[in-house]
Amino acid sequence: MDIDNKKKEINGWSLEIQKLQKENQELIKRLESSETGMQTSLSVISHELRNTLTLLAGSARFLEQDHPELVSDKNWKNLWTDLLHIQAFLTELSSFRSMQEISLSRQLCDLNTVLREICRDCQSLFDGVHKHLIFLCPKMPTVLYADSRKLSHVFTNLIKNGMEALDSEGTVSLRIREASQKETALMNNTVDAAAIEVKDTGIGLSAEQQEKIFDPFYTEKSGGTGLGLSIAQTIVKAHSGFITVASSPGKGTAFTVLLPKLPAISE
Repeated sequence: MDIDNKKKEINGWSLEIQKLQKENQELIKRLESSETGMQTSLSVISHELRNTLTLLAGSARFLEQDHPELVSDKNWKNLWTDLLHIQAFLTELSSFRSMQEISLSRQLCDLNTVLREICRDCQSLFDGVHKHLIFLCPKMPTVLYADSRKLSHVFTNLIKNGMEALDSEGTVSLRIREASQKETALMNNTVDAAAIEVKDTGIGLSAEQQEKIFDPFYTEKSGGTGLGLSIAQTIVKAHSGFITVASSPGKGTAFTVLLPKLPAISE
């Protein structure tokens, strides 16, 4: 009797497991369908808004040509600011959608050179008197097999965020160094990693903000889209890397990007 009861109990568990597996498969299909629907909806909304924005910008330019005095009007300047904000948001939204199926054009590159060029392009954001951008890198090349164009997007975004976090004065520093053992552990200790710190002396972030900082559409910045850091994180992950944030209110913020690097090569 005990054996028969156990057989019945096992058969009951087996049927329950099969039922749960079937329900799980149905849920997965629903989620995939929901995600596809969301992507389609984003595409349609983005397309329609872009068309409307183009028409609005065109009409505004014609008005400007017919009425040059509008250029000095405060409200007219605000109108263009709003139009440019919408344009920036749609660009970020387009990037966000494309990042869902990101593909990398990898090639050998020297990270020192890539970041030096980024800093050169970002220098115009800093006046060099009250706000400074500092770049520190090792003498030897930091060789990666990476998509340098997409990495440029990541670090340009982090530098701009750092600059916007500054008050009337301060510094944003960009530094390349060897990853620590603790940092390498985040990458499963499988590779040597380069650590790139982007640190500012700005207003800092609360613990709650740090938890949400990489969430899509989360922003507390006036005029922000809330997509920049989410896109940056996606690009870093696609490179088998890792990105962390450390901050406290009033004491600045430090983003650290960990990227796998190639073994040292001879001259």
